[in-house]
Amino acid sequence: MTVRSQHDLAYGCFLVPMAACLTAAIGGAVRMSDANAAGIGFFVLIPLTLASLAAIPVGVFYSILCKDGFLLLLSTLTLILIAAFIGGAESIMEFGGAVYGILVLIVEARWWFFRRRVYPA
Repeated sequence: MTVRSQHDLAYGCFLVPMAACLTAAIGGAVRMSDANAAGIGFFVLIPLTLASLAAIPVGVFYSILCKDGFLLLLSTLTLILIAAFIGGAESIMEFGGAVYGILVLIVEARWWFFRRRVYPA
């Protein structure tokens, strides 16, 4: 596995929790009926959350293996968000989830559009 493919895998693993956080933030901000909210939760958020359970450990492992500062930032932010969720801080989760999603989106875009070209294929 090349260095670039390890970075690709690590950055790709953080796309799944980012999508879950942004979907939850957007779903919470938009007015909708209870049936629509339940449908989004059942058909979108639950599968994204289950995929995140598998993707986060792989992303954290490869972020430690690759020793990339931005990957370590993504790992730290993800683990802080998980700790806040386990700790039951709902007020932090509403705002923190949206901020986390936006920050991860910016870092991911920076990797996929700019920094990826530096590493040989």
